[in-house]
Amino acid sequence: MKNVNRSGFSMIELVFVIVILGVLAAVAVPRFVTTRTDAQVAMARSDIATVLKAIPARVFAENIDPTSSTAPDGFSTWGEWMIDTGGMDKSRWAVGGNGAIGTRGIQPLGNVQSRGGAVATTGGCGAVINIDTDGNLIFDPKNINLAGGATQGGNDGVFCKNLRDSYPSNSNRIIPLATTGAVKF
Repeated sequence: MKNVNRSGFSMIELVFVIVILGVLAAVAVPRFVTTRTDAQVAMARSDIATVLKAIPARVFAENIDPTSSTAPDGFSTWGEWMIDTGGMDKSRWAVGGNGAIGTRGIQPLGNVQSRGGAVATTGGCGAVINIDTDGNLIFDPKNINLAGGATQGGNDGVFCKNLRDSYPSNSNRIIPLATTGAVKF
């Protein structure tokens, strides 16, 4: 009988490799989630800067009355008009927000990794940009709801909290959009 010399990994070596892979995965997965959230915060900040510049320009260019209770033609709400004006992605922004602001505001949405590994969308962070009935464009990061959506599986408010924390205190802006009527075309 021939002696067959088999070379391979022992059970101990395989166990050590599996343990090392488990430790690496435990370290890498949370960092991946954080990186994804950071990227979404950066996109939301960029969108906010864009819309804060685009809205006053469009109001002036089209001679829109921001104190009107109805949105400009073609839009059912002021929030829809703001999303269109800023060229914002509707998968990252939604109409609505906090109480009385209602349809005159827009709120960011963010995706975070849930405990089960599935991606879930937040219910929104609250209206961070709105047009009040006096015709002022208001951006206030303090209006960001830290609770976020309940669908995040234990990471409630991660995107919303990171977005709010990315702005220093006193970052709010109030931009008057209503004109005095002195300039008519």
